[in-house]
Parts: sequence; structure tokens; C-alpha cells
Amino acid sequence: MAFQLKVNEPVSQGVTRNVRRQLEKVIEYCGIRGNQHAVSVSLSDSVFEARKCFKRVRAALRLVREELGDDLYHEENFRFRDAARPLTAVRDAHVLVETVDKLKQLLPKTLDAGVLVKIREALLANQRKVTDGVLEENKAFATAKNAATSALVRLPAWKLTRDGWAAIETGLRRVYRTGHRALALAVENPTVEDLHEWRKQSKYLWHQLQLLETALPDQEKNLIDRTHKLATLLGEDHDLAVLRAALAADPLAFGGHRVLKELFVVIDRRRRELEREAFALGRTIYKDPPKLFISRIEPSTACEAVE
Repeated sequence: MAFQLKVNEPVSQGVTRNVRRQLEKVIEYCGIRGNQHAVSVSLSDSVFEARKCFKRVRAALRLVREELGDDLYHEENFRFRDAARPLTAVRDAHVLVETVDKLKQLLPKTLDAGVLVKIREALLANQRKVTDGVLEENKAFATAKNAATSALVRLPAWKLTRDGWAAIETGLRRVYRTGHRALALAVENPTVEDLHEWRKQSKYLWHQLQLLETALPDQEKNLIDRTHKLATLLGEDHDLAVLRAALAADPLAFGGHRVLKELFVVIDRRRRELEREAFALGRTIYKDPPKLFISRIEPSTACEAVE
């Protein structure tokens, strides 16, 4: 089921319906350890999907922040953040292995492909250790499942006093404005941290646009694919940065300084390519001031798609 409001669906009803479905999916995915028939996905995929569900919920929460009030918004946001955080370590360990696999096609002939095999083996062993520690010892699935279950009980308290575009306009503008500023900071100082912050804000915008797709003017619907592509580019760049940092932290465990120096050249070159593409795309997405952006994508009539 799509993360999306229905045509002419009241915002209050549509937001809570979508949030409820995402929380129910978290419970399903987090039940995979105890019930292998709960969902037809692997353990790694269940971690990824549960995290995605929490991110969609937090994006929806940001969309109606003004209606809920800052106190309720912060309480809920912190709860969802903390519930998903333990799963991040599992995701990161898995992505390190995937990132090494993607590097294979970028290696120059002068670099022994066997180097990546050794690195992959070491990272795979780390992935197993992290996964066992987080999911078995720290019971991260149980924590996430309990958080989602509790949130379902609290969901009726998400009272929106207004409806229609008025209920979401301020929240959408806030997320766009934060991403607009994050782009400016990343351009000025493209550190791993600043690029990662821009990535997070672009993902929130992407999820919000997904939710509002039925309300967007036809000429603006391509924003959804463009923000998704931007988040993907920045995500690949971040994964490479994290891999580089992990290898640099313990060079001897991954083949030594000489071998890693050659690999770092490949990583740095690919990161520059990704960042150039991300900045070029990002400037088209965040080309307008927030107020102009909102006026551009606002439905042509107040009751169109979101009542």
C-alpha cells in the first residue's frame, strides 16, 4: 500500500491512516525473528524496511507539526528516533558490505581484486557480530515493536484542528527551508556531516511529497522522483565516506596502508562524482525560496486532493 493520501481524503484522516499503516508494518517486520512467516523478507531486509517505516512516520509527523504543537511533536519524534536508532548499526554494517561490492566495477586494473575479497570478508564478519549483538543481545526488534505498538495507542491523540492545505503548508515549508539551508551549508563546507544532514532533510522532503502526490499539480509531480534521486546520490556518497572511515580506522585489518591508499583514490573519485551530480540536482530542487516553493506546488483549489 502506497504512502499517500487518497484523492479528496481529509488530511487528518489521511495522515493518521498512513502513519498507522507504517507502524503496523514495523510490528510485522520486527516479528520476523520470532515468526519466520510474519513477512516474506530476509532478516536484513526487515531491518531496512522497519527503519524506512519509522522515517516515513517522522516525515508525516513533521508535516503536521504545527497542528500537533511542539511538545507533542518533540515527544513523538524522540520516541520514533530512539526506537529506530539501534537498527541503524545493523543497517550500517550491512551497507558496508554492499558498498564494497559496488566498488568492484570501479577498480583500476592495477589494483588486485583480491584486496576487496579480504576486506569484504572482514566486514561480513563484523556485520554478523553487530547483527547478533543488536538483534539478539540488545533486543532491538523487540524495542522497535514495542515502540510501534505504544504509538498506535497514542495515535488518536494526534488531533489536527485545521484540515486541507492549511494543516500541512507550514510543516512542508519548514522541511523545505531546512533542506534549502542544508544545501547552502554543504556547498560552503562539504563535510561528511553537512552532506549527511542535507541527505536527511532531502529524504524528509521526498517522503512528504510522496504523501501529498495526489495533491501536487501535474507539472510538479516529478519532484518526487527528483528528490528520491537526490537522496540516493547523497546516500551512496555517505556510504562510501563511512566505508573509508571504517577502513582508515584499522588499516592493518584491511590489507595495510599501501593497499588502502589505492582504494581511497577510487573512493574519493567516486564521491566527487556523486557530489557534483547531487549539487547540480539539488540546486534545481531547492532553486526557490520556501515561500515561492510552497505557492508553486499548492493545489489550484483549496479542496483539490486534500480537503
